[in-house]
Amino acid sequence: MNAFVELFQSYWWLLVPLAFFIFAGWNSFMSYKRTQAKVELLKAYAKSGNTPPPELVSALNQNGDADGNWHKSDDEGSGGGSTAFLVILFGGLAGVFTYVGYSGWLGDTTSMYFVAMILGVLAVAFLFGGLFGRRRRK
Repeated sequence: MNAFVELFQSYWWLLVPLAFFIFAGWNSFMSYKRTQAKVELLKAYAKSGNTPPPELVSALNQNGDADGNWHKSDDEGSGGGSTAFLVILFGGLAGVFTYVGYSGWLGDTTSMYFVAMILGVLAVAFLFGGLFGRRRRK
């Protein structure tokens, strides 16, 4: 068998976390560029001697950028919807990997059960974090 095919069959599941890391890195880079553009705009206001609008200054003090958020944070009144999504997502993925390990579709059942166990622990952690976490509502 071709070495590349064997490598892909052994480690295909690593593409999923790699895609998440790439997405998170891109999101972080774009957030940096937006903040950098705001700072440059503030410098232009300072150089010209004008007072910047208060919305621009307050935009720099926010945790996230309104354009960059793909979900609401807990302090915006989402009611824990993002936590429920993560519990369902990781619980469902754990179930899929458990079934694939049980059915033997990909041959190596031990690694499928191991991935399912990790995803299950993450689902339980998000569940407990959502149930017993600090409330940040105002």
